[in-house]
Amino acid sequence: MEITEFFEYAEKLATVHLANGLTVKIFPKKDFHKTAALLRVEFGSIDESFASSRPENVQKFPAGVAHFLEHKMFEQPDHDAFETFSHLGADANAFTTYTSTNYLFSTVFNVKENLETLLDFVQEPYFQPAAVEREKKIIGQEIKMYADDVNSALYAGILAQLYPQHPLANDIAGTLTSISKITAADLLDCYRAFYRPQNMSLLVAGAVEPQEVSEWIENNQAKKVFEPGPKIYRSDLTAKKFQQPALAFKKINLSTKRSRIAFGIKGRDPVEVSSLAGLQYSLALELGCCLLLGELSNNYQQLYQTGLIDDSFNFEIQVDRGFHYIIVSAQTDFPEQLFNELNQIFATALDQLQAATEHFEMAKRDLLGGQIELLDSVEDILNEDQGLLFGQATIFDQLKAVKKLTLKEVYQTLASFLKTAQFSKFQIDSKGVEVK
Repeated sequence: MEITEFFEYAEKLATVHLANGLTVKIFPKKDFHKTAALLRVEFGSIDESFASSRPENVQKFPAGVAHFLEHKMFEQPDHDAFETFSHLGADANAFTTYTSTNYLFSTVFNVKENLETLLDFVQEPYFQPAAVEREKKIIGQEIKMYADDVNSALYAGILAQLYPQHPLANDIAGTLTSISKITAADLLDCYRAFYRPQNMSLLVAGAVEPQEVSEWIENNQAKKVFEPGPKIYRSDLTAKKFQQPALAFKKINLSTKRSRIAFGIKGRDPVEVSSLAGLQYSLALELGCCLLLGELSNNYQQLYQTGLIDDSFNFEIQVDRGFHYIIVSAQTDFPEQLFNELNQIFATALDQLQAATEHFEMAKRDLLGGQIELLDSVEDILNEDQGLLFGQATIFDQLKAVKKLTLKEVYQTLASFLKTAQFSKFQIDSKGVEVK
C-alpha cells in the first residue's frame, strides 16, 4: 500500500494495486460519518466495436450495449443487488458514460458488507434471455423519456453534429431499434472482454481506515478466479471513417418556451490522455474558457447585460479517450445573435487571452477554490477521480495541475485546440416555429 499525504489540505490517499490487476484508491476522511464507494469499468457507450485476440477479429455490437449491461448487472440468480444494498442501509446507483460504466453506493452503515456486495454483483454476471427481453421494455421507456427532455436532446443533438458517423453521435442508451437487437450472448461477450480487474478501479472515500478496507477487498478478491482472457483491441476511433467533418447547423422543434442553443467546438489536435499531460491539457482548456466565458469575464457580463443570456448559460469541456470538445449552451430569445457573438468571441480568443494577465490570477483562484470545495463531499471526490484515464489522476492531481498553470500554457493550449478545430451549432425552438 502506498500512502500519499497532502498536508496542505489535511488529506491523504492510499493506493493499492492488487495482484489480479484491480486498482484500489482509498480516501480516508477524518470526522466524516458517511462512506461512498465507486467501482469503475473502462467500458462505455463508444466501445461498440472491438476485437478479441487479433485486431482483425472485429465484433460490432448494437448501440447502447454498455448501458444495457449496466442495467442487467444488478440482477442475480436469487436476488437483486439493489435490494441487498437497501437492506444494508446503503443508497446504490449506476451510470454509463461514453467511456466507462460506474457502480456506486453511499452509506453510514455496514461498509464492509456493502463493499463486498458491490464487488460481488459486478464480478458475477447472470444474463437470462427472458430477463434480457423484459429489460428492453424498461430501457425503451428510459430512451423515450430522454427523447422528450429538452436538455438531453440539446446535448445529444450537438454531439451528433460534431461527430457524425462516430459512436458519440449515438445516445448512450442507444435507440429503440438498436436495443431490440441486443442479446444475452452480446452482454456476455462484452462482459468477458471488459469486466476484468485490470480494467477496473475501485474508489472508496469517507469514514474508513485504509489498511482495514484494503484487507477486506484483498480477501474478497482472493476468493475469486478470473480467467486471463484474450487481448482486447478497441476500434480506433481516430480512424478516418470516424472522423467525418462536423456538420454546420441544425434546428429542431420540441416543447420548450424559449429557444435552446448549443455551440460546439470539436478538437482535432493530438492529446495524450494516458498520462498527466492530458489532465494538464484539459484544465488549461477549462481555464481558458473561464477567462473567455466565465461569470467574471467581460464577455459574460456583456452577453448578460444585453439580455442574450441568463443564468442557464453554461460551458463544458470534455477531454477523454479518443475525443475532446467544448460545448457552450444557453436558453435565449435571440439565438442567431448569440451564435454570432460566440463566433466572434472564439475568433478573437487568443487576442483576448494575451490581454488577460490581470484577470488570469483571479480566474485561476476561482477554479482552484471550486476544486478544493469538492473535498467536502465524498461523492465529489470519487466523481472527480479519472479512473484509468490521465495516468490514474485523482482530485489531488487536479489541484496540483491547476496551481501549475500559467497564462502562457493556457494560451498555447487554446491555440493548439483552435488551430484545427471544427465548429457546429444546434438549436431547439418551440413547436410551431417554422424550421428553415
